[in-house]
Amino acid sequence: MITTVQMIISISIIIILAPFIFFVNKRLCRLEREIERCRELYDGMNIASLRFKINTLEDEFKFLYKFKVMFKRKNFFDGREELQERYFFNKKQADEFININNFKEAVIIELGENKNEVIK
Repeated sequence: MITTVQMIISISIIIILAPFIFFVNKRLCRLEREIERCRELYDGMNIASLRFKINTLEDEFKFLYKFKVMFKRKNFFDGREELQERYFFNKKQADEFININNFKEAVIIELGENKNEVIK
């Protein structure tokens, strides 16, 4: 038999948990609607043309750079050295980049039409 104390405890637990369950369910429904909206937006996008535009803009932006710094940076995870490059608009920025990072091996290359000179 269920005692009155057990019945009161059961009812109080239900009363305490009911709002919590209601708000969690309401939040889950809202998240499901947001996910569905995101899926609809994603399905309607033409990503290939967007990627093409981004690559075109990156190429045009790189054309504006006048100097390239090639350097080796040690990978912290496996200790291998990787050759990397960064682009700059003027020689002063390139020199500052090298001086700040104290690279052992770094090369500044002047970019231009029909001209790729190693400066430093």
